[in-house]
Amino acid sequence: MNLIECFKKNDMYLPDYTAQVSIIDLMNIIYGYCGYSQNSKCENQIVKQYVKNRKHIVFILSDGMGSNLIDSLSNNMLLKKNKVLDLQTVCPTTTGCVLSSIATAKYPAVHGMIGWYNYLREKGINYYTLLFKDRISGKNLKELGIKSSNIYQYESIMNYLSRKTVALFPEKIVDSEFSQFMLERNRIGYESIEDVFKKLNNYIQQNLDTPTFSYVYLPYVDNISHYNGVYSDNVKNVIEKLENEIIKLKANKIEDLEIIITADHGQIDVNKEIVMDFEKYNHYFYALPGIDFGTATYYVKDNQKTEFLKNFRKDFENEMYVFNTEEFIKSKLFGYDVISEYMKSNLGDFISFCRKGVYFVNTIENEEDYIGKIKGSHSGFSKEEIMIPLIVIN
Repeated sequence: MNLIECFKKNDMYLPDYTAQVSIIDLMNIIYGYCGYSQNSKCENQIVKQYVKNRKHIVFILSDGMGSNLIDSLSNNMLLKKNKVLDLQTVCPTTTGCVLSSIATAKYPAVHGMIGWYNYLREKGINYYTLLFKDRISGKNLKELGIKSSNIYQYESIMNYLSRKTVALFPEKIVDSEFSQFMLERNRIGYESIEDVFKKLNNYIQQNLDTPTFSYVYLPYVDNISHYNGVYSDNVKNVIEKLENEIIKLKANKIEDLEIIITADHGQIDVNKEIVMDFEKYNHYFYALPGIDFGTATYYVKDNQKTEFLKNFRKDFENEMYVFNTEEFIKSKLFGYDVISEYMKSNLGDFISFCRKGVYFVNTIENEEDYIGKIKGSHSGFSKEEIMIPLIVIN
């Protein structure tokens, strides 16, 4: 059974970035409105029917708020009523990968940020993409002589917009290496949903006569879904809070304002947990497994590949499926069937994905934070994880 047959058998979603609109198309159009243009052979003009070139563009990225979640809301909610399209996110459906695509307007096949976990082959370092830290020692990569530009090798377009641009991040990450990569200057930290909308409103009010672009990153839906489940009351409560703040912002009657809301990925409820026996498997690896907990890549020693595959397929039969990395590339799951040298160096020799509802604890450094605690997951290839909403409020 090849990869595509396995996808079909397990009801996985195979993205087609040439036929259906994606988050890359959305970002190209928004950045074009904000004064930046680039050639993109996949740009889908359908988005322009809904996203207009307003004077004040607010782009809200609500982490983990997939189309499945928006569709589950009551019909009278503003977010559901104003959903105009379903978009495809990029794969793997994990935040470090998707936010890199949002920043660069490039597919993962190009920018090479494969997920929460990555591997810097030239230095032999296992690291966290977003935290900019070594997985084993916990040290900031700068302490190991690694620059931000060594990791984030493609520039963020937000730094080249002609509009006055601001990015709002949670206070604890506003000055992180990744936040600085996304926008070098004019970042604002916030403490809560109420606080971010207060600061967003103040910023726009101070620049009413100047075209603005505001990027807002909200982590709440994703964090709460992981530990409470996708459709839990806790998640619904935070969405209601988000909706109320949007209504308040609209009530200020800012002229020529457009609010665009989407997600980096969706989540799917977990019904089974898998923990790899690293004492058994570690001798196969020359690096720790990468990507995330729904999809993982394995860096396997040349003389151990046959035995690794045999044991993996036996131990995880009908729970996780593993294929040669080249099959994922040829299937254009990363955006193109030809990938950059940087992406190639970051990926391992094999990639696995979980069946729907299965969660793979892909770590040895802090597994106690995850085992028995996760109720919602992502980074896989289910429709729930790949399809994200395009919500437009004028």
